[in-house]
Amino acid sequence: MPLPASDDLLFPAALWQPRPRSGGPEEPLPITRRDELGIETAAASADGSPLGAGPAFGEGPRVISRGGDTALVHFRHAARAATAVALQANGWWRPEPREACDLRPTGNGWWEGTFEVPADWRATYGYVEHEEDGDPPWWESGLKDPGAPVVSDLSNPRRHRAARGGAQRAVICVPDDGPFTPGLVRDGEPSPLLHTLATREGEPVTRWWASRPGDPGCEDLDPSAPLPLLIVTDGLQHVDQLGTPSRLRRGVAAGILPPLAAVFVESGPSRNEVLGVPGGHARWIAEQLAPRLREEGLRDSTGDVPLTDQASRTIVTGSSFGGLTALFAVARAPQLIGTAIAQSVSLWRYEEGALVEPLRRAARQHPLRLRLHAGRFEGTMPARAAALLDGLTAGAGTDDRLDATLAVHSGGHDWAWWQPMMLQELAALLR
Repeated sequence: MPLPASDDLLFPAALWQPRPRSGGPEEPLPITRRDELGIETAAASADGSPLGAGPAFGEGPRVISRGGDTALVHFRHAARAATAVALQANGWWRPEPREACDLRPTGNGWWEGTFEVPADWRATYGYVEHEEDGDPPWWESGLKDPGAPVVSDLSNPRRHRAARGGAQRAVICVPDDGPFTPGLVRDGEPSPLLHTLATREGEPVTRWWASRPGDPGCEDLDPSAPLPLLIVTDGLQHVDQLGTPSRLRRGVAAGILPPLAAVFVESGPSRNEVLGVPGGHARWIAEQLAPRLREEGLRDSTGDVPLTDQASRTIVTGSSFGGLTALFAVARAPQLIGTAIAQSVSLWRYEEGALVEPLRRAARQHPLRLRLHAGRFEGTMPARAAALLDGLTAGAGTDDRLDATLAVHSGGHDWAWWQPMMLQELAALLR
């Protein structure tokens, strides 16, 4: 149900018009190759045959060594008709030197490369194949728009379709994220039972999942005990393409997460208009969804599912435009939603520092926890997030009850790290 912008006293529409994003070339990113070590270390495939002589080894790329802050990752791809092949990893759009992401032919149509990467690197990736004579087009255009087909790594079971356009892409995850590891479907794992929230005309499609007595990790759960609540933007991607409900359920089963409920709000076809703005879904979540859930709870075939009345245990999360939505939601209703996990926040949509006073004002009304996250390989976003944090914490008054932090991860603008780091942050907040 759309809310009129004309009566928005907190964020008057005339003062909060999003700005268009300014373009510009990607900054060069130095890439370190260690092929002389990688080929030797990964010299045999799973069946013992030499690399390049047999079928693809393992499942996707191999993390062949870890040490301190770095790791070595070996990639291998078959492209028999190609004259050049490159690794296209999210955020590595302008490698330096320009051929740094090119794989090397090792015979029988195989292409390989070993890269020294940060120990916390997580990335969605594919392979770019050039089949013509001459230099590959990405040497000039970069790898974001490489000018040649990008194909997925079908040997890697860790895949998703949540990226723009819905193309299937594989995921490399150097750290062990345990039950939160992206993309893995476990044999025999039951699918979490999802329900559709009863909404009114014009409201976004919203699905939900909740821990119930008898679920793994919930054997002693009191059915009358109020559950912490997670409100998730971009619900379609989380439910249908990323399997976030399954990972929540795994986290509860492993004892990393407490029993909880999660609602997934779908952005629909007008994402740029309903996310990343102070109205749209942020206002609906703050003024209608959160009050309704606090008052009514949820209900399934087994009965009522009571939800927390503590703002600190009501958490909203989102990435990119969804990250802005999370911040706008807590700025509107800190007495209902006291915590936000905001990743890769698209702060460029507004003047620098525009969100500082609205968030401080909210913290003067009610204790507020903000967990900002940014990717090291996504341009100016880490610097913008740091500037927001500085603005929030510099000279904060004694009446501000604001707990704000920033974590920077080795990734791009990418679900590969958004999902597991959101879940890990959620576990820390609810611990």
